[in-house]
Amino acid sequence: MDRKSELPVEIEKALRRYLEIQAEEQRLKDEKDTLREKLSEHMAGLDTKYWYPKIDGQPLKVRYHETTTIEYNESVLHDRLGDRYLSVLAPDLKKIRANLDKLESLFTPVLSLVGSPSPDKVRVAIETGIVNKESFAGAFKKTVKRFVHVGKSWAEGPESATSGKGASKHPLLS
Repeated sequence: MDRKSELPVEIEKALRRYLEIQAEEQRLKDEKDTLREKLSEHMAGLDTKYWYPKIDGQPLKVRYHETTTIEYNESVLHDRLGDRYLSVLAPDLKKIRANLDKLESLFTPVLSLVGSPSPDKVRVAIETGIVNKESFAGAFKKTVKRFVHVGKSWAEGPESATSGKGASKHPLLS
């Protein structure tokens, strides 16, 4: 294996430490969830939204609230209510997002209220001559964000990752 295809030692160390931190974060998250549940049960018994205990001389503010979620069986309600079903409906952002391609033309009359410039639409409008490029000079800010996610790869299949037959290798790193 030539030197160019080897994983640099400092990058291997960084990835190894990254994985250690990920595992520790998960352990801490799990522990925090357990503690939050214990505190929640305690607060429910206090019948108050705020509690101000002092721990090791440090004053704390613990806030507690409950939310109730109601999930309807929409097909049953639609069948039972018929035309009256519309009287109990409100806009659902998840459904709007899922069906946006079908709904977009319906938004045209109110786009000035609910719309924002879309980079794809701006590009098309410039390319087709609807607007000129100069109109956008100084009217936008372009930001490039870098994202890195490190996780276990199952490139050789999930069974190799769980059976201990060796670590999966990323094709670009091997």
